[in-house]
Amino acid sequence: MTDTQKKALEELARRSLPRWEELPDLELYMDQVLSLVSRYLPAGEDKGLTASMVNNYVKQKVLPPPVNKRYGRRHLAALLMLCTLKSVMPISAVQQLFESWGGAEGLEPLYADFRQQYTQSNSDVAARLGQLPGEEARRVFLFSALTSQAAQSLAMELLPELAEK
Repeated sequence: MTDTQKKALEELARRSLPRWEELPDLELYMDQVLSLVSRYLPAGEDKGLTASMVNNYVKQKVLPPPVNKRYGRRHLAALLMLCTLKSVMPISAVQQLFESWGGAEGLEPLYADFRQQYTQSNSDVAARLGQLPGEEARRVFLFSALTSQAAQSLAMELLPELAEK
């Protein structure tokens, strides 16, 4: 395993999100929200979040509306989850996930569970990849991509069950 691969696995194993209590307990303006989301997520995982994207999520009712153009913990938590998940599932699926936990009122327990699973899955994947001694970068890449595809496929198959809950 190359030094670059080892470093990437170490970073993945340490990857986590702030606890609910660590999210700011004050109302924030859009530019502050965008800055925090970018700071909390690994490079590139915020997927270039913009003010217009946030406004569209509010219009689509994926996010609760801001109060006097200010955003709170619920918004930050929802955006962290949304930015993480939107690369592997449609926004409508993320919206279904939020609704299955009670919408805006259920974001705190959902975020706690999401955060725990996010941390655990990053650690598990890093450990699994770390057990592939001497693998070439292309094999590690292929394993990572196929594992991601399998997990995405399973998640999308389970999505209809969320509507039943």
